[in-house]
Amino acid sequence: LRFSNLSNFRCRSSGPLFSSNWFADHVKLYGRKPEVLGRDMESVEYAGRHKYDMWEQMLPHIPNLEQVYFAGGEPLIMEEHYMILNELVKRKMFHVRLIYNTNFSVLKYKDQDVFELWKLFDTVSVGASLDDSHARGEYMRKGQVWSETEDNRRRMMEICPRVDFYVSSTVSLYNLLHVTEFHRDWVERGFVRPQDWNINLCQSPDRIRADVLPQHYKDLAIEKITKHLEWLEPLDSISRATGGYRGLINFLQQQDNSHHLKTFFKDNDDMDRVREERFEEVFPEYKDLRSYV
Repeated sequence: LRFSNLSNFRCRSSGPLFSSNWFADHVKLYGRKPEVLGRDMESVEYAGRHKYDMWEQMLPHIPNLEQVYFAGGEPLIMEEHYMILNELVKRKMFHVRLIYNTNFSVLKYKDQDVFELWKLFDTVSVGASLDDSHARGEYMRKGQVWSETEDNRRRMMEICPRVDFYVSSTVSLYNLLHVTEFHRDWVERGFVRPQDWNINLCQSPDRIRADVLPQHYKDLAIEKITKHLEWLEPLDSISRATGGYRGLINFLQQQDNSHHLKTFFKDNDDMDRVREERFEEVFPEYKDLRSYV
């Protein structure tokens, strides 16, 4: 279920179609509203004809429900998400499997705490979209406050420890050199098990893909990932995380897309001006990257 594009983040890898919070940045960048299907978009776009259309269509089928996958936008700030959970609770349908893709930032809606609701269900799986930590994470997923993310994980472990939690990292040019450090740090601090880490390869937009980096940086990344796999493989009996990292190495070795680097800096510098940020201050490891353009 993607009820709408309602979101409280404006990620560098996203845009107004997937995040309502991107709308103002798009107007600042291009001087016009974003378009979809040949018309100007509104900041919040609903999947149905109106806000409650999907809910009204779903309601007759809820008795037969077995599993729901919530995505977005950001599902945990959507009223419709809580309408479904409350309906399931009212019917005592705790066997329904709940699966999430969430930025893991806002976990309360009005007077409801999603952790208290999740405790009631037999199976809940939460994939947190976290690409990096601290300043790098906050740069990539604008709107994130890293200290709050860590606090949310601690509270989740206290209130609903049975919920399956894993990190779903989208690897791009930005975080390629640090995703392994982020992974190991969270394992060592007890926030995730070693295998509970999904690697998603950023495919679009082209300019921020990891394979846009020149070979020198790819070689550095492959060296880091190879060393990380030496630590990870004995701890990941199901090869859930190791398979993702091996796929990342293969992806980096497939082709040279460094011709997109010029477009990356043009577009990223424009966004930095809009957001009053500076790429090299957050990613000093790339202080020489412009020389490859």
